[in-house]
Amino acid sequence: MAVSYFIYVTDKENTGFDLEKFNNDIKQRFPKVGISVKDDEDYRYNICWEDYEDEYEFELWMLRDRSIFMINYFNSKNRLYDYAEFIKWLRSYFPYEKEVLLCDEGYNKTIVLSEGIEIEDILEILE
Repeated sequence: MAVSYFIYVTDKENTGFDLEKFNNDIKQRFPKVGISVKDDEDYRYNICWEDYEDEYEFELWMLRDRSIFMINYFNSKNRLYDYAEFIKWLRSYFPYEKEVLLCDEGYNKTIVLSEGIEIEDILEILE
């Protein structure tokens, strides 16, 4: 399995991403999540959400222009299913009229995350 997965809008104009809403939602879903922001322009991925608790462990980064999530690490008791569910949840923060893709770090496996995407479809990429 690849180490990192990317969820990205093919149209790089993602000006509608609501960072405040996302931060509130991720804190509600994962109460122990930590958020760090890199203000230095040298960092392409400038926001990181990390959670290392008993039920879930993950490291999630977002590109400065808000067009890409990079999941560097994800683990849970039901890892693959929970990971697919996490990806589906993340996809919901991008407008459904825009094409959003999931791909592994080598761009070997790619799937369009359309509005009706099922967990099983995402599992095929993760397996």
